[in-house]
Amino acid sequence: MKKLLNLFDISNIKRISFRNDINGLRAIAVMAVVFYHAEFSLFKGGWLGVDVFFVISGYLISNIIISELNSKTFSFKSFYKRRAKRILPALFSIILITIPFAYFLMSPKAMEEYISSIFASVFFFANFHFQNLDFYVSESAKVMPLLHTWSLAIEEQFYIIFPVFTVLIYRYLKKYFTALILIMTVVSIYINTLIDGVYKFYQLHFRAWELLLGVLVMIFSSNLSIKH
Repeated sequence: MKKLLNLFDISNIKRISFRNDINGLRAIAVMAVVFYHAEFSLFKGGWLGVDVFFVISGYLISNIIISELNSKTFSFKSFYKRRAKRILPALFSIILITIPFAYFLMSPKAMEEYISSIFASVFFFANFHFQNLDFYVSESAKVMPLLHTWSLAIEEQFYIIFPVFTVLIYRYLKKYFTALILIMTVVSIYINTLIDGVYKFYQLHFRAWELLLGVLVMIFSSNLSIKH
């Protein structure tokens, strides 16, 4: 019983060093998505790379926050500054690179939708933007250069909510943290069974179980002594 309870303990979690295996898994996930969209027949399940990426994000972000809380070095300012430095340069580069191609190659209707997607991407609500498009009258998804930012929006929404949640629970209900994450993971999986439709693909609460699964893997693996 004591060993089982130790698996749930977050008080000894330390910051992990750079992991080549996680970086390699991230690369595989990205390539799987790229090959899926390139319609390679061997990668029909390549969209699962997004799910893998969410798990990795939950793993890494939770380790950063909890380890810094344990060492009393966590600050919201520092956390969000690091996230911005990591994400915004790449996002703005993609937008700047696609603007001239959009201007010369897109129809007026497609250009209008592209401009709307820029604002949605920059302010991290691209998942709602693309979810609410009527693809019956909208341009094909294949000519939407920023369509992939729906997943970035979900991650950013997680980055906004999860640190606040973690700090509050760590301060007042620390010993129940893992149990609460486990409950939230099960709830997220359960609500996926309740409805059908595009909302399940684009909204955070339906994707939360993947991010939270990464958190659980991080906690349990930190408390297990595994030789390899």
